[in-house]
Amino acid sequence: MSTKPNYSVSPTPDELLAEYLPLVRYHADQLMRRTPDSIEFDDLINAGVLGLLDGAQRFDHSRDVQFKTFVSYRVRGAMIDYLRAFDWMPRGLRDHAKEMQAAFLTLEQVHGRPAEEAEIAKHLDITLDEYRTRLYQVRSMSIIHFDDLPVNNDHGDEISILETLAGDPADTPEAQNTLLQFVQQLADGISQLPAREQVLITLYYYEELTMKEIALILGLTESRVSQLHSQMVLRLRALMGLG
Repeated sequence: MSTKPNYSVSPTPDELLAEYLPLVRYHADQLMRRTPDSIEFDDLINAGVLGLLDGAQRFDHSRDVQFKTFVSYRVRGAMIDYLRAFDWMPRGLRDHAKEMQAAFLTLEQVHGRPAEEAEIAKHLDITLDEYRTRLYQVRSMSIIHFDDLPVNNDHGDEISILETLAGDPADTPEAQNTLLQFVQQLADGISQLPAREQVLITLYYYEELTMKEIALILGLTESRVSQLHSQMVLRLRALMGLG
């Protein structure tokens, strides 16, 4: 019978890698599905390992937080920090993303419901195929914007949701209160999404299925699921007032 390491004391780097390298590879694989070809899988792994080691050093055993949960956020956060260091998104695509977010809000105010793809494309004066191409092109941008959403506390200072979720020992009651407000804002935004995009959130972020697995469930192609994911992220950011 195998026994898992006892992490009531700080594990060694070798113990961490033996136990959690599959978790690092899992997060790297998830992110690689939505990154440009210029990003190397091994580079994401290396960033995740650094996050794992850093998380082990920062973990506070006195807090009511599971070690795996804590280091999981640290691993993913380190990978996202690595991705943020690359400014691969052309200015034109960033502008397209902002235009789409503005279209979501405008059309929802007009119709009193989530805008459909054809309506958004017409509003932007482009074809439906062009709209879907833009969604696919901004897929890598959605990784950063959704997984590391910045919010401001009562003093206007920007804090990291990933850091707060990870239960950093330095977190103050104010930071925790800010997180609770953000979670409520996020829940309100999700409740306003179209049903299919709510299903996508559940399958991808809660059930942790891959895009390929979700495509099989929804009867869509993997690239179509990626488009819908980008649309969901941009729509949600618009609903939450995030630029």
